[in-house]
Amino acid sequence: MTNYSSSSDLITSIHQEDENIDLEPLLPSSDPSSNATYLLREQRQQDSQSFYSMFISRMKRFHCAMSLRSSRTCCFETLKSIPVVFILAIVAWSYYAYVVQMCILTIDSVPKKIIYLLLYHPLLFLFLWSYYRTMFKPLAGPPSEFYVGEAEGERIATAQTLDERRATLLRLCRRANLPVLTRHFDGSIRYCFTCQCIKPDRAHHCSVCGKCVLKYDHHCPWTNSCISYANYKFFVLFLGWALMFCGYVAATSLEYFILFWQDIPNAKSTGGKFHLLFLFFASVMFAISVSSLFFYHLYLTAKNRTTLESFRAPIFADGPQKEGFNLGCKQNFQEIFGNDLLKAFIPISTTRGDGVHYQVNSTLLGGLRQQQEQTSHASTDVLLPLDTPPNSMNNDRNYLLSETSNNR
Repeated sequence: MTNYSSSSDLITSIHQEDENIDLEPLLPSSDPSSNATYLLREQRQQDSQSFYSMFISRMKRFHCAMSLRSSRTCCFETLKSIPVVFILAIVAWSYYAYVVQMCILTIDSVPKKIIYLLLYHPLLFLFLWSYYRTMFKPLAGPPSEFYVGEAEGERIATAQTLDERRATLLRLCRRANLPVLTRHFDGSIRYCFTCQCIKPDRAHHCSVCGKCVLKYDHHCPWTNSCISYANYKFFVLFLGWALMFCGYVAATSLEYFILFWQDIPNAKSTGGKFHLLFLFFASVMFAISVSSLFFYHLYLTAKNRTTLESFRAPIFADGPQKEGFNLGCKQNFQEIFGNDLLKAFIPISTTRGDGVHYQVNSTLLGGLRQQQEQTSHASTDVLLPLDTPPNSMNNDRNYLLSETSNNR
């Protein structure tokens, strides 16, 4: 045991031992194995720090990419809602201008006020009801049996030849017993590579909604929705009631529009006069723009066409047929609006069918059946695309014709 002469010597000795303890881990050992262990530990520590830094960097990049993508999606959704907000703002302002400024503050005759308001509100209600149903009616997509799955979708996408892809699609149609008559321009069954589904007749993929939609007509920015099988009746009624509503407002405000230019003080303030002036202008402008769309869609309904089909005729086994789904004016309207005349003018669901099965024009069906009977006698089929094998198309036509006959 060490003897210390004084307490100061003891304290000095303790400090020296502490310094030796602190310095020992920092000094390289003379033992080679200890040096190797020390270097290996340092290398592992550097590797872990490098991996951690790289991981943090990649996570930051991923977070930035996801934030940018979500920001773009949010901006896109906001932009899509601008036309709807604009329409609703115009309707809200027109309600104030018509009810408050014109009927309450401008018109002196009480019976006239009551009549105008009693006719105004039902038209406004039917217009807004139709608009609401058009916007919020859920989209109808292809049934589950039309989706081929990932394995078959990969096989279709990686097909080496058009014949291989056509044969695969035809096999899937036969296996699932799918009622499809329309074709792609190359003669194959219509298929969506994005949704990995066989398209039902009249169905198309909407790039804005990102899915296939039954009886696709167009994507309307003013309703922020696809106009299709599910809401086409509501859309036509929306146009019709909008035309009636705007026409009524324009007709009843015309008198006070003329008084404005004659400078007759029929309003309590100058601001009220300008409300009536712009009310007439807005109602006339919207009535003119809506009327063209309304009568155009009445024409399409009478022909049983969609907007897309009016520009690009549906293709059947024997070629494009613009009148392929035309069943006659009466039946065409009944297919959309139903048989009940009263319910036809109200935005409730009365559309026939399921959006998948469609009757075809009797002339077209007769021609297809005649071709079916002459298949064994014909050596070539000049009505088919040039790159389509006649035998495979004839077999395909026979199968699909039998399915259509059963559905009818």
